[in-house]
Amino acid sequence: MNLPTHVKFDAPLERVWVTARFNHLGVDLAATTVATPVALRVDAGTDFADPRTCEYDLSSGKSGYQVDTSKADCSIAFKKSTGGGSYPLQARVTWKVTWTDSANPDGAPREPDLPAGLSTFEQDVAVKEVQSVNR
Repeated sequence: MNLPTHVKFDAPLERVWVTARFNHLGVDLAATTVATPVALRVDAGTDFADPRTCEYDLSSGKSGYQVDTSKADCSIAFKKSTGGGSYPLQARVTWKVTWTDSANPDGAPREPDLPAGLSTFEQDVAVKEVQSVNR
């Protein structure tokens, strides 16, 4: 309680894509949809947190996209213990979704823009209060 809460991924997130292809009578058509993780939003699941939500930009590394909330300006701190219960902490990843008119996921993105994608994970979090005497 009253300590910053940090969030991290078990493994870096990767850009993902899928290609649809049609080949008939010598005509080869393809379109590829690409989703790139860009942001993480964390919601404490209770008004007994300050702030209740934090948003973080994801950074690209050699093995994928990651976030380090321990070095961010925003950290959720729970202000009340859960007693015997829990708070439903929610983490939501926002994906930028684009498309190309080829089978190449690295091709130039085309118009119109596609809506953002969302992936949500919820984890019950027990918050305990510990008191100590400081002399």
